[in-house]
Amino acid sequence: MPRNSVGLAFAYFQHWLRKEDLYSQQSPYIFSHYQDLITYLKNPKFSHLKTADFSASIFSSTTGKKSTGTEKFGSNADPSPRNGWKPRKKAALLCSYFCQATASKLIIELGTGTGIVTRLLDQVTKGQLYTFSEENSIDAKNNLSSNTRVFPEVTVAKFKAVLQDLDVLDFLVIHPEFAQTWIREIGSICLPRMQSTGILALGGIHQSEEMNACWKEVCKKDSVKLSLDFFDYGFLFFDYSGPKTDLILGY
Repeated sequence: MPRNSVGLAFAYFQHWLRKEDLYSQQSPYIFSHYQDLITYLKNPKFSHLKTADFSASIFSSTTGKKSTGTEKFGSNADPSPRNGWKPRKKAALLCSYFCQATASKLIIELGTGTGIVTRLLDQVTKGQLYTFSEENSIDAKNNLSSNTRVFPEVTVAKFKAVLQDLDVLDFLVIHPEFAQTWIREIGSICLPRMQSTGILALGGIHQSEEMNACWKEVCKKDSVKLSLDFFDYGFLFFDYSGPKTDLILGY
């Protein structure tokens, strides 16, 4: 069950208290990525992005109910379309930054919301981007490059059919509007297919106690060497050469 505004604010406060700063990072690998990320977020080239495409606060993401294998991803009892979902601007840029930190030749995005993260990923993709929309919600298909394919109203069967024809994944992002059930199922399918230098991004990891438990569960997997918790999204690395590390970071 998603946290209410008070619960989410308390979770954010706890995250803020536990977060580490840039200069506490002893690993050159982590320090370099963190420093580059802060610089990336401040880049003036993103000043043209429309404020209306983003949420102004942390109170923006939701997760759906448990579904059956024939239902659409992210479907729930609310009949209204989910295209109102918006990430914070910094959260959207997090996905873009870490995507381009990989080879970015094969990228999968689950969920689209307003499509802003899709457009950002499209700009940094060096190969193919497959974006799976929870509804026929993305309204920017004409603005995407030929490297991006959009699959609307995706079911588990359709996702698996597409995935079986793909090679190893460089970057996988699962946005917050997908139910915990799907995250576990898709994670079990995709984790073994991640490139060793790939990165998995999981959204909404503090939106509910169940989602947070799911995040911690994935972090414990042997293949995961490094996890970075930025509250809005968590990022998993598989080729980190240092000791297994879990970090809570602000940005």
